[in-house]
Amino acid sequence: MYHSVCQRFVKQKKPNDAIALLHSGSLNLLKYGQIGSAADLAGRMLDLYESEGVELSDASKARVVEIFQAFPVQEENTYLTDFVRAAIKWTSKHGNCPTGDPTAAAHRWIQVFQREGILRRRKPPGVRNKRQRKGPGAFSVRVVAAGLLHGQGYFIARSALSLLAQKKLHKAHIAFETYAKSVQSQTPSEATTAPFRPTTDPAGSPAQQVPVFSHRLATFVSLLLFVIQRDSLDQFTILRAEYRTALDIDEYLHALVDKIAAVWFNLGPKQQPNIIEDLMKSLFAGPPPPPAAGRSRQAVTGLD
Repeated sequence: MYHSVCQRFVKQKKPNDAIALLHSGSLNLLKYGQIGSAADLAGRMLDLYESEGVELSDASKARVVEIFQAFPVQEENTYLTDFVRAAIKWTSKHGNCPTGDPTAAAHRWIQVFQREGILRRRKPPGVRNKRQRKGPGAFSVRVVAAGLLHGQGYFIARSALSLLAQKKLHKAHIAFETYAKSVQSQTPSEATTAPFRPTTDPAGSPAQQVPVFSHRLATFVSLLLFVIQRDSLDQFTILRAEYRTALDIDEYLHALVDKIAAVWFNLGPKQQPNIIEDLMKSLFAGPPPPPAAGRSRQAVTGLD
């Protein structure tokens, strides 16, 4: 019934009505557990997105996300995976990110991780198990292994840079270490090590072996973690310039690196002096405290 009415709307040049029908129909069928039929309607909605040239907007993406969230978390199914692939293909074609809108894959894998216990709903603050701390790294490996995105480095870069921008160095290190170990064991041809010597280390100190990967974003994160741990401002500046083109894949990555520059290396925008504020502080500030007696005697003695 849904398909026949949808086709009627399409012939009447009413694509918005057809999309609205498919969206609501998919949600209704998911409500009653008709997963296969619901996925069929959702896929048809994405076909209309393509054929009608629907732009990537908050409204069009909200329909996709709402269907994601309506799929059951308790069981694995290929219907949702196929829907995610189609959605990412559409967002990569009509959006600004060549790898597809990150929201699409994120909703899918958040559901998977909730089912497997890697992510928990309503977890008390500060209570995290070992699997959850490794979540972002495992997330990155699983998304790529599922064939949802090309390029091993994008999701781990987004995850690790987000943590570093919040000054969560330890969590970023755990996430990246989980990712690196998985890549080294599953696809060893895409990972190796290279010598790296921070400028902050003493002269003559041996170079450190740092993991490097075939994907430039993963290598960038590896080197960035090392540079932050060594507090090497010069090498951060060089690293940022060297990998600028790799970060161009997503403008949000540039924003995260800018935030990291501010919180770790004090390279944020210069704050303009507020003359009025400084004047008010000087007016309402109390008189300076008198010098200590001992310090005064020392000063007088120094003049003799």
